[in-house]
Amino acid sequence: LDFVTGPVGELFCRNLKYEEFDVMEMAIGCTIMAKERSDGNRWDWAALPVFLSKSFLFVHLYVNAGSGIQRFSDLAGKRLGVPDYAMDGVLWMNILLKDFYGINPGDIAWYIGRTKSASLGGILGLDVNPPTGVQLNWLNDGQTLDVMLDRGEIDAALLTPASLSSQSDRSKIDRYSGTPLVNNPRIHRLFEDGGKEIITAYFSKTGIIPPNHVVVLKNKIARQNPWIALELYKAFQRSKAVAYERFRHQRSTYLLFEGKDPNRSMFEAALRGALEQGVVTRRFKIEDIFYKTTHDT
Repeated sequence: LDFVTGPVGELFCRNLKYEEFDVMEMAIGCTIMAKERSDGNRWDWAALPVFLSKSFLFVHLYVNAGSGIQRFSDLAGKRLGVPDYAMDGVLWMNILLKDFYGINPGDIAWYIGRTKSASLGGILGLDVNPPTGVQLNWLNDGQTLDVMLDRGEIDAALLTPASLSSQSDRSKIDRYSGTPLVNNPRIHRLFEDGGKEIITAYFSKTGIIPPNHVVVLKNKIARQNPWIALELYKAFQRSKAVAYERFRHQRSTYLLFEGKDPNRSMFEAALRGALEQGVVTRRFKIEDIFYKTTHDT
């Protein structure tokens, strides 16, 4: 195997545009959207039940002090900046807003931190066919979410650690202008407890820790090598066993989950969320997304 590593947003963008990789990490939301938009040639992928990370990314929400936002439910009617509307952090944030507070994506004005040509949503056509009733606004080359938040041009922003690492490299698709986020009287975290209360409530209700990405395989490769999907899955399982052996003193939550069936309710929630949020119009089943030889894992 030849491995290519880099910031995941850039790798996703490259693969959606050029399909460079035979096996790739991909956002779950993008995988579902690509499934519906595939013409049988472009984006002809199948997923493997391998989830490379699980986290509640929305705990990295920052708000402008003058926005009036004091709690998660206050996002309704506000202007919210996110790196990309098609990212899994937004998919799961919208699922929680809907399930807990009845807030729909159309109740929020969305500002996309990546330029249209570099955003996953733009590549997947959300600029041409956005979800019904949802307002998507892409930033231009001279704008960044952190500066707009500091100036009060948006009310809140999802500023993930990955997006904040781009200050020294303006060529990256996630742009950060270096606005101080600590000890800044105009900006503060929405979740002062790091999201502990909302995470506990959601996990207690659903038993779900949201995955952010899945592994995707080109169907062309799988057709040529029918054994490859299951063997790749087994290889990821072996690598996890090695990780456990090396780091037995650490218990990374996402490593406790494996295969399709233990994650069924989680992935069904993602499929339901994608449909309810309007990024797809078809009701997919889990078996539509994952390669057939992995259905019994």
